[in-house]
Amino acid sequence: MADVHIVGAGPAGCITAINAVKNGHSVKISEEHECSGIPVNCSGLFSKSGLEKLKDYIDYKKFSINEIHGANIYFDNVLFKVRRNTVAHVCDRAGLDKAFAEKAEKEGAEITYNERIKGNFKAKNIIGCDGPNSMVARHFEFPEITRFVGTLQKKMKYTPEEKDIVEVHLSSKFPGFFGWCIPHDEELCEIGVGVELPNRVMDAWNYFAKLKGIGPVNPSGSIIPVMARQRAGRIIKDKNILLVGDSAGQTKATTGGGVLFSAWCAEIAGKNATKPRWYDLEWRLKYGNDLTIHRKIRNYLNNLDDAGLRKLGKQLNGINLDEYLGKHGSMDKPIEMFKPEIIRPFLSAVSISVFPNGPSSRQ
Repeated sequence: MADVHIVGAGPAGCITAINAVKNGHSVKISEEHECSGIPVNCSGLFSKSGLEKLKDYIDYKKFSINEIHGANIYFDNVLFKVRRNTVAHVCDRAGLDKAFAEKAEKEGAEITYNERIKGNFKAKNIIGCDGPNSMVARHFEFPEITRFVGTLQKKMKYTPEEKDIVEVHLSSKFPGFFGWCIPHDEELCEIGVGVELPNRVMDAWNYFAKLKGIGPVNPSGSIIPVMARQRAGRIIKDKNILLVGDSAGQTKATTGGGVLFSAWCAEIAGKNATKPRWYDLEWRLKYGNDLTIHRKIRNYLNNLDDAGLRKLGKQLNGINLDEYLGKHGSMDKPIEMFKPEIIRPFLSAVSISVFPNGPSSRQ
């Protein structure tokens, strides 16, 4: 019998397993699909800085499809550009996930595929890395995640504006999220939309498809948690239960990205596989503030109508924030960007966009 039973062989589960093995545990992973990385439900866009921190696990460069050097962000119809040296990579997501699984097995974890767990756990230390609809979380009655984004996306032949620039479209047509184009090369893009549930994601898809001149296609869908679960570690009788990754809501509310934060939290989980309370405390202390800021940025954008978005875009262009982000921008850790030289003009821009006549005009 294993010391640790992990449910889910995605990156979060595999990195948890690797670190649990390093800390002296025998580990079994149960994966309901026939192999890791299938089906592909998430974009393969990752920050370069985040990938560099995962080099001990995989050589991400083997899976890089395209280097990204910036973004065209549309605040409704106002364009805000960010340009810098390589900021991100578009990766072969299926290949990346498979590499994590191979690394976990090489380190000594046992993975069983086509194994759906419904309560038949194989250890007293149980770690749920089984996605936003986590069976482990439901089985052990963890507090529910209350906010989700529904997405539709499709990789297709489409000529991007620029082959190394991501497009992001903020609009009331994408309530609670955005539309995107992620170029894979000069002729292939991932086109996607997301909305916070219970808004209708198909309405957003139809609007974006018309905007982009896309004909009839069958996009694939997924659900992304955009708020952390109130608790991610519990002791129930003789069992220690941890939740990692999407199961815990360890995702960025601004973009829905979760692999890198999940990986960092998985390292903590592997180290604390028998100490769920320490795990829950440590990951929140290290990464909770960044995830909270992502949530607050998303809440702020959610409160703007299209006129407010246009005004914000113009104000951000006016304070040369694009130049600042080109030098100091971080896709993952917004705390690192808040330096004294940007705080005052940024707050000024935000104030103007929310209160056109100044904060004192609010009654």
